[in-house]
Amino acid sequence: MKQAEIESVVEKRLEKINAAFDNARMHLNEDDIRLFRVKVKKLTACLHLMDAADHLHPIKLPQKIAKIYQILGAIRTLQMQQVHIRKTLNGKQIRSPEIYLKLISDKILQHVAVFNKHIKGPTPFKKEEEKLLKLLPKHLSRKTTQQFIQSEGDAFEKLFTPVFPADKSFHEARKILKNLLYISPYMEMDISALSPYTLLSTYENIDAFTIVLGGFHDLNTAIDCLHTASQKNEIDEGEKKVLRNMETLWIKEREVFRKKIYDEIQQITASGRSAESLVQWPVM
Repeated sequence: MKQAEIESVVEKRLEKINAAFDNARMHLNEDDIRLFRVKVKKLTACLHLMDAADHLHPIKLPQKIAKIYQILGAIRTLQMQQVHIRKTLNGKQIRSPEIYLKLISDKILQHVAVFNKHIKGPTPFKKEEEKLLKLLPKHLSRKTTQQFIQSEGDAFEKLFTPVFPADKSFHEARKILKNLLYISPYMEMDISALSPYTLLSTYENIDAFTIVLGGFHDLNTAIDCLHTASQKNEIDEGEKKVLRNMETLWIKEREVFRKKIYDEIQQITASGRSAESLVQWPVM
């Protein structure tokens, strides 16, 4: 990939980020925030790949975009918590945790106020985007791309080396696989030639596994939010009992995901190609 093509890729990714941001800032609803954050993740994955090339300066996501990404992520997490609670309550004889829901709404408003302070003008990212384009490498070779994917694959493999990987490992593994999906249009090589695992040799299979890992992560986040809320003095003992009951339900759901992940890890490992063939391929 030559300089002109590299610049074109980043410019298009920035255009999509700005378009998604315009929608997100208008209503700050969960779907639009999610789309904006996905666009940022795609750019981050591309920059991570380009940073592996020979160049003079580190290539990172512009600080302003990173900050807005973080704030909107906090808002979306709370919005998802509201949705998750209402889905859990639907059709069940469980008292609605109104005090907790009010705390969530108040917290969202606090994050929105911080968000508004960081946004000035219709093009808040313009200056940082211009700086980023000047730092891009002049060339990204096929060899560099292959070495980058190999290093990411090594990291993925280490995460699942323990018999019982930590919860954090699931999230880290998902990020690696999602980044691989995001950079796939620029790899100039087929994933089936790079993955030593048959069950991770198509983008469809990789995407399916990230969905399972994502479900587990969402439940972990929801449970963590409940733990944080249970420490608030405003919540009475009756409502804390409701939250504990919800936690019990979510833990059971999470364990279903955990078992499915363990089963899939075992199948992925068992789908490895022969040691002789692996000499040709980087480890995924």
